[in-house]
Amino acid sequence: MAGGAALAGIAGAAALKSRNDSRRPLKALRSVSLPKSLKNVDLGKVDLNTVTSAARRMQSIGEQVGDVADAAEKTRKKHK
Repeated sequence: MAGGAALAGIAGAAALKSRNDSRRPLKALRSVSLPKSLKNVDLGKVDLNTVTSAARRMQSIGEQVGDVADAAEKTRKKHK
């Protein structure tokens, strides 16, 4: 599961990098490489449902952190 999540993160980083380097998209794709620990991973064995589930959990955690930060900001402004 961790390998699949790492692959998803790498793919997202590659997409953002190539989006930012739009003048030379081929150069940007060549600069992104997998970590040594993931080079031997068989991508056919990656369970996409598990990756999707992990991404949804991370989204939920992110939303919760945002809610806490929002509440802290409102409390700080209220007590100023």
